[in-house]
Parts: sequence; structure tokens; C-alpha cells
Amino acid sequence: MASLSLAGLDDEFALVAETAAETGLPGGGLPLVRRGWVNLPAGGRVSGVLCGGRPPELVFLHDSGESARVWDAVALAAGRPSVALDLPGHGRSSWRRDGRYEPGEMATAVAAAIHSLAARAGLVAGTGLGGLTALALRRRSPALLPQLALVNTLPGSPPGRMQPRTEAERFASRETAFAVLAARRPERSRSSLRREILHELIQDPDGSWVWRHHPGNLPARAGAQAGEDETLWTELTQLTTATALVRSDWAGRLTAADLARLRRRAPHVEVLAVPGAGEDIAVTQPTALASALNHLLTKEVRQR
Repeated sequence: MASLSLAGLDDEFALVAETAAETGLPGGGLPLVRRGWVNLPAGGRVSGVLCGGRPPELVFLHDSGESARVWDAVALAAGRPSVALDLPGHGRSSWRRDGRYEPGEMATAVAAAIHSLAARAGLVAGTGLGGLTALALRRRSPALLPQLALVNTLPGSPPGRMQPRTEAERFASRETAFAVLAARRPERSRSSLRREILHELIQDPDGSWVWRHHPGNLPARAGAQAGEDETLWTELTQLTTATALVRSDWAGRLTAADLARLRRRAPHVEVLAVPGAGEDIAVTQPTALASALNHLLTKEVRQR
């Protein structure tokens, strides 16, 4: 632990070059990376991390308990202008007063953010809660979903590693939080865990450290999941735009039964396996995931 400094960052994007180096990208000529904001008509804001100086071609949506920054390596490796959104209640986006973070509840805010920051994007890629929220856009804002890539995600698949709690998870120090996170996410490198700690922890007035995201500080909601899963399956079966499932090449979060259900209910969905990927494909195989997304984008362009 002594070799990794957990001192705070003066510049939120100071570690972008480190991420690029770990991804195997050239050190010079990194794209402009900055934060953007969208004010919502109903109040609050959605934030996003923009990569590149041109209108985004890719939109990234993260899982519950994470933030836009989990996509940094993929965005850099893709080599295209992109925006990774902080879902409501995550990262720098506003918390919802009602504490509702189901896909259908968040779709309106996410649609407003995409419309403002990436209205002409060719592909939306989402994992976990982000992927399911993208599915919820089909009925509400189909024009904002020209093509969809679900990353290790189908309706009804188990949620990410964030466990619902009745109160905020508190740590005495960043070092303590690092040890907890390392045990939960053994696939991730120490440097990527360090970046997550620096980006996602904030200090309370009492000196303890808590996660920025709101859902992990709330008790689980019972009874709604099964009905929402079926609604999202309906959205997936009725999608008329190109859709792909990008999955790990091992069972992971998705079981053989999940894949069989996909073939039965939505045979139009293309399935791409990423060799050597763990559960967190964006972190374990960012270059391969970026290549798969670029393949989907260029394939769609050729077919027009």
C-alpha cells in the first residue's frame, strides 16, 4: 500500500495519462477530457465526462455504485469522441429526492443528458444499471438509441457488486476503503482501485469517508424487480435498431440460461464474446471492449 499514494487530486483529470499508459496507448497527443453538465427541467443536474473535442459518437452508461470514470480506459482506447454519463445519484450528478434509481425512473434524466451532450451519437453502451436504463429509453426516446451495446447485462441478470445498505458505508481512511474495495473487486489492478478511491470517495464533516453514490446508502426496494425485468425484456424484444450483447467469454454474471433466453426471446441481438475478460470488462479488457464497440459502429455505417 505504501507504493500507492492516496493523497487527494488537485485536478480531477490528472490521472488520465496514467490510465492511457496502462491501456497501452501512446503517451503523447491525449484527447481533451473535460466535464460537462446538463440542467434538468425537473431540477437537479446530470454530469458527464467528455473525451475528445468533437460531438460524441459514443455514449457510455455505468453500473450502480460506479460513475462515468469507470469508462476512462475504454473511451481513450476507442479513439472516438465520446461522453460517459454519471447516472442520477452517482458521480457528480444530483441525488434524487425520492431515492428511486430503477431504470424506468432514471430514463427521462438520461435522455435529457444524451439529447444535450450527444444527440447525434451512433451507439449507446451500458453495463448493469446503465444498460438497463438504456433499454428503458426505447419507448421514451427511441431517436436517442440508434444502436445499443449491452455489456455483460440482460434484464434479470444479477446486479453489480454494490450491496444495498440501510445507511452510508463509512471508512476511517482512504487506506481502509482501498482494502475493502480490493477484496470486493479482485479483478482490478491496484492502480485502477486507487483511481476509484480518489474519484469516488468524499469526506464527511466528522472526518470519515463515504461513497459519492446515493443508491448504496439506501435500503433495497422489495417487490418491483420481477415486474421491471419483464418490462425491460419487452423493450429488448421490440428494439428495431441494431443491438448487441458484449459479454465475458466465461459464464460470469450471465448464465447459460440467460443466453438461451436471449436466443429465444430476442434472436436479433448479436452476441460478441471478449476473450480473457472478467466480470468488469471495461476494466479488465478495455482495449478489446473498445474494439468491439468500434466494430459495431463501423458495421452499422457500412450497412446504411
